[in-house]
Amino acid sequence: VGGGAAMPGGQLDYLVHVTNASTSPATSVVITDDLSSAGAGRLTFVNPAATMNGSTAGVSVVGLVITADYSTSNGPLQPGQSIDVRFRTQIAAGLPAGTTLTNTGVVAWNTPQQSASASVSIDIGGTPGSGMLNGTVWHDANFNKIPDTGEPLLQGWAVGLYHSGVLLQSVVTDVNGVYHFTGLPPTNGTDRYELRFTAPGAGPNTAKLGKADSAFTNWLQRITDIVVPSGSNLQNLNLPIGPNGVVYNPMTRAPIAGVILNMLRAGSRAPLPASCFDDPAQQGQITQAGGYYRFDLNFSDPACSGGGSYLVEVATPTSSYVAGESLLIPSTSDASTTPFSVPTCPGDALPAIPYCEAQASEFAPPPSVPARSAGTRYYLNLTLDGTAVPGSNQIYNNHIPLDPQLAGSFSITKTTPLLNVTRGQLIPYTITISNVIGASMQGVRIVDRYPAGFRYVPGSARLDGLPAEPTVAARELVWNGLSFGRSDHRTIVLLLAVGAGVGEGEFVNRAQVIEGLTGKPLSGEATATVRVVPDQTFDCTDVFGKVFNDVNRNGVQDDGEDGLPGVRVATAQGLEAMTDRYGRYHITCAITPDEDRGSNFVLKLDDRTLPSGFRMSTDQLQIKRATRGKALRINFGASIYRVVAIDLSDAAYQPGTTEIRVQWRPRLNVLLEELRKA
Repeated sequence: VGGGAAMPGGQLDYLVHVTNASTSPATSVVITDDLSSAGAGRLTFVNPAATMNGSTAGVSVVGLVITADYSTSNGPLQPGQSIDVRFRTQIAAGLPAGTTLTNTGVVAWNTPQQSASASVSIDIGGTPGSGMLNGTVWHDANFNKIPDTGEPLLQGWAVGLYHSGVLLQSVVTDVNGVYHFTGLPPTNGTDRYELRFTAPGAGPNTAKLGKADSAFTNWLQRITDIVVPSGSNLQNLNLPIGPNGVVYNPMTRAPIAGVILNMLRAGSRAPLPASCFDDPAQQGQITQAGGYYRFDLNFSDPACSGGGSYLVEVATPTSSYVAGESLLIPSTSDASTTPFSVPTCPGDALPAIPYCEAQASEFAPPPSVPARSAGTRYYLNLTLDGTAVPGSNQIYNNHIPLDPQLAGSFSITKTTPLLNVTRGQLIPYTITISNVIGASMQGVRIVDRYPAGFRYVPGSARLDGLPAEPTVAARELVWNGLSFGRSDHRTIVLLLAVGAGVGEGEFVNRAQVIEGLTGKPLSGEATATVRVVPDQTFDCTDVFGKVFNDVNRNGVQDDGEDGLPGVRVATAQGLEAMTDRYGRYHITCAITPDEDRGSNFVLKLDDRTLPSGFRMSTDQLQIKRATRGKALRINFGASIYRVVAIDLSDAAYQPGTTEIRVQWRPRLNVLLEELRKA
């Protein structure tokens, strides 16, 4: 009523058309229609009143049954004459879409009584004269063919409507995985429709992931022989996908697109022919964004006989991944092990579900599931047969990890505020680690390698400010099992002590990020260098001594011989010292002798700084052998010498020469003797 679709709470007009097709008049003609034939409570009579050939005469309604008595009011129905009974009904509220309302009219005539009936159907949501198709695409994790809460509803799948092999129209599933086709011409006779489902981004090498589920003929991602009656609103032309699993990154646990999968005969490792699969594209299939894969073996070829062992081979999509099987999470069965029997499925992860599951979830293991645990178990070498398809030829939740190239996933630096250190000193180090791969990482190991002779100070390590003791072994500090968010920065601080036996020179401390399971480096090597230098207290040689008034000029300071202040001494390296008022001097760490054999040390007195009249009574330049850790005493003596001036006139010399006259020569010796007496 009013056009459009039949909706709950709406109204329907019905016409029952009866024609006497015989050559004889029909007597006792009565038409009845029981609305309960559409289902209890689904339809009720409403105004306007029902009519027979435009009049209400002869028409009565009792409950849900309408009766039109033609013959009582009009006599026999003559050959070729017709009766039209019209009435209106109300559709019950709350009826689900696709509910079929079938109404049946019955005509009875003559004695003995004869009868005939006719029915018409319409679906809730359907429009008279056309049909509708509806369905859902989702990941049916528990294989019950019902979209349960928590099961992924698949948006963006293309659903193509075909007729006689020709594409009529295409729609895309919405956010709830639902699609609709409306206004379809009804089918008749052998006329049939077909639906084909295509994953987002699918190409010629994209595997079909599930068998359709409907009241018609179901294939992998395809429904055929669809009959569309007039007014129909066909529901549940569904595609519940059931992939074998997901190919994922074991570090980030994200699905990987572009992975190539093949199935091989386990013994010969020869690829199976495409004819062995219900979907030929499954051999050499390439994963899409969801990382899903699936193999449907049909055992139709000797190369794929039932009960055989088959290997799943995974090829990397790009150089960003490591070729071959995962080392981070090795498979439970591979070419080197006994095949896993899918028909018997020992250790089924979900025994309550009738098929074989390697893991409990239809999703790749989240980061919270430890690598190499039961939650990451999967199989590459499988025994399959066709005795109970799909239970015997399919394994589900068999998620396969593919190792990424992890070098460079982290940046790392190591620093220390100290450059020069001495034996026994504590050295603080800071290690800073940053996740640059842009994905969460688990099971990360930080390794710090310190030089020989250094040692870790127990209790000094802090990770992000909290105590975090490393494992200490063979000059390595190891922090295991660290987790990093997508852009985490973490900091380790620690103390190392320089051992007493460490020699002088530069020492390099190295730190690196390592993958915890495989031992492969995730970063470059960060270094921090310190230089071990002599200790001023224990390694240097101090030089001290006195400059004294050596009155008796014997080179030794005797009692009563005082020191000379203000006299300067200097080393060969340019160090200078000035004597104090007692004649003392001291040079701290004047030399660091060779630790094995000692060194020569040179000290010189600046005689220009001696008091007036003093001359050296000891060597002005002294050389001593210095031994590491021992002080040197070097004394210098100086004393006053008497200076006598003798003036001689020309008369004392021979004329014209520099020779003293003969008579004066003996007198010089007498003068010297007199001076000595003084």
